[in-house]
Amino acid sequence: MNVILDWLSRQILWVSLICLAGAGGYIISAITAKRRRDTAQFSLEREIYHRHMTRAWFVAALFLALAGTVFMVSVFWIPTVAGNGAVTPTPSSGLYTPTPLPFQSSEALLTSEPLTQAIASAPEPVGTVIAPAAPAQVSPEMLQPDCPDPGAQVSSPVAGTDLSGVVEVLGTAEVNAFSYYRFEVVFPESTAPNFVYQRNEPVDNGPLGSWDVSDPSRYPPGGPYRFQLVVVDIYGNTTTCTIPVNITAEAE
Repeated sequence: MNVILDWLSRQILWVSLICLAGAGGYIISAITAKRRRDTAQFSLEREIYHRHMTRAWFVAALFLALAGTVFMVSVFWIPTVAGNGAVTPTPSSGLYTPTPLPFQSSEALLTSEPLTQAIASAPEPVGTVIAPAAPAQVSPEMLQPDCPDPGAQVSSPVAGTDLSGVVEVLGTAEVNAFSYYRFEVVFPESTAPNFVYQRNEPVDNGPLGSWDVSDPSRYPPGGPYRFQLVVVDIYGNTTTCTIPVNITAEAE
């Protein structure tokens, strides 16, 4: 369903134009058949033209009903479903949010009973003792923003920021032939974007929306998370701004 809604939101203009063109063609055909029916001299001809007219009006009505349905879905249903987060992400749609494992700090691991017993019962080292490896460091390149297009910019939060709670996102989402924009997040050690939020109105240097990172079961503390602003035009072209950030636990 997510794939269908996403495709429909991108192709709404073309679908509407095709429906309106089809309805216009059949309306012209119905008017032409009516005129020929009115000028026909024989009853058989009048009956044939009447059938053509009726069929043309029926098909035109179908095209108009389809155009109205597509318009109503794109204006009222898609924004409501995406804005309320009622769309259930699936792996096939690219919006799948993996269920993260419960977070356990390094301090808790070092003080756990099984590890403590194992260290106590370990034999004394003989010879050269190998020092434990230093923890992995995040390279500065990983914390650099990637926002090459001025039509998709995030001014807040800035790259490398530690986030918690509900984050207000500020910036710009305005391109030619604008259709909508959405928030996505890529988890650490992952490449799959996960859907967060969508809006169908352009924004020029203002509030874009919010991102709730207060649930540690969904967003475990750590990083870097790659927050993405994706702006989509009516032709389906995307412009992306990526901001790497870290998530910290809220102070109790």
